[in-house]
Amino acid sequence: MKSFVVVVGLALALVLPRVVPAAVSQPNIVVFMADDLGWNHLSAEGATLGTAPAVYQTPQLERLAAGGVSFPYAYAQPNCAPTRAAMLTGQYPARVNNNVYVVGSLNRFGRGGITKQQARFRGPAQHEDVAATAVTIAEAMQQNGYMTAHIGKYHVGGHNGPDTLPEQAGFAVNIGGCEQGHQPVCFASRQGDTWRFKGLGRGDFDRWAQPYNAAYLTRRGLPAHLVGTPKHVCDATGDALVETLGELAAEEKPFYLQFHTYAVHGPVKARPDLREAAADRVSKRQQAEYLGFIAGVDETLGRLLAALDDPNGDGDTSDSIAANTLVLFTSDNGGTHADNRPLRGEKGMFTEGGMRVPLIASWPGTIPAGTVSQRMVHAVDYYPTCLELAGRRWQPPASEHPLDGESFVSEMLVPGSDPDRGPIGFLFPGYLDNRAQPGAWLIDEVADQRWKVGYDYERDAWSLFCLTHDVGEEHDQSRKNPEVLAILARRLDQWLRQESTSWKPKYPVYKSSGLPAGPPPRP
Repeated sequence: MKSFVVVVGLALALVLPRVVPAAVSQPNIVVFMADDLGWNHLSAEGATLGTAPAVYQTPQLERLAAGGVSFPYAYAQPNCAPTRAAMLTGQYPARVNNNVYVVGSLNRFGRGGITKQQARFRGPAQHEDVAATAVTIAEAMQQNGYMTAHIGKYHVGGHNGPDTLPEQAGFAVNIGGCEQGHQPVCFASRQGDTWRFKGLGRGDFDRWAQPYNAAYLTRRGLPAHLVGTPKHVCDATGDALVETLGELAAEEKPFYLQFHTYAVHGPVKARPDLREAAADRVSKRQQAEYLGFIAGVDETLGRLLAALDDPNGDGDTSDSIAANTLVLFTSDNGGTHADNRPLRGEKGMFTEGGMRVPLIASWPGTIPAGTVSQRMVHAVDYYPTCLELAGRRWQPPASEHPLDGESFVSEMLVPGSDPDRGPIGFLFPGYLDNRAQPGAWLIDEVADQRWKVGYDYERDAWSLFCLTHDVGEEHDQSRKNPEVLAILARRLDQWLRQESTSWKPKYPVYKSSGLPAGPPPRP
């Protein structure tokens, strides 16, 4: 892999906050995304604003944060498929090339929520796949001279045929990516004369399914008592990651690599030694399983960082590509296996606990170490960020594929130089059991404070929370601050009514008339 000296001048970054200096353009980019990992279910203090309980121990994530920038105000969609679609397209679900609002359908009733009979609305039809006509981030990066690869969970292609699978969406390498939404098993098992991960990722990870042997354990420094025991999914996906990264590093082109883990989506089963190590910190076995599962993700991150330092694994780091590689670590939605306090709610909810996710960016020698940014980031921002790093030699025509996100390159390079992001909007036109019902939300700044406005279609009611002082969304300010409510409701209306041939928001449909409800009424 080509290498070069990386120099970032503070003055240059401040004078040209929207331009990537030529010396730092076209780095390798690795997006490491965990599944269902809560915002503060890691021990990197800056990334969680110091809110993580002591039971979470993730030393590799601490190391990543110590060498980079933490974004504790990062958002995703509150459900995995729409987040992946947003990252892949750089677009909100209201765009015709996206149109992924939730996993499954928009009429998921049950689990203690409003019943189908009680509901005033029905959810409209949606897709589970990003449209084949979309210009994906992988296709855009290829146009900019990048090699592209996907490993692990994909979930937004293949439901209605092969034309939306990763290999048809710009990924030259695809290991495991298909319509599958979670891992059916966490351990390999013997099937006749072979070992395989039954039902996982089209069988792509079966190459790494053999039980642990002494050589493997010694090479990785794992306990000897694992010899002969079944391989864990975290280790198999990590094996695929290390091998693929070595192959990409040997190429003359920069690369864009999506590594999307299955962990920590259920079933929650940790490698035995990691579960045992966590057992002393909690009282229940299932809690230890979850902590051990997180430890498996953290361990895999460590393997990634080691592979960047020594891509061919020969012990000689002269071929290191770490100084020319940006690593972005995040999660696809809020946590679901443990509480997210002080945030309210969990995966699937449009509260902070459902939408706020960890985000850490590391690029040794380029990004200032151990810093924290106050800037908001959303899943749609990754696409324009990667384009800017690639030099924007090519980008999709706005008439064909407009981008809803905003690049955060300048803020990564000089935290605090570009703290303001435009409003982040959410629209959900259906039902997700007891977690979500039709509504629209917007997060934005008013008078140097960060607010979140929401409208509930079922209750015909507005809500308003000042996230600057009330991150737990405990105190509804809609009556106390009608001026702020009016400002943000107007901005939400403008976001929903934007004029574009590709902007086609889906609204809940009145059961009584069969007509869509349209944007919320003014408060």
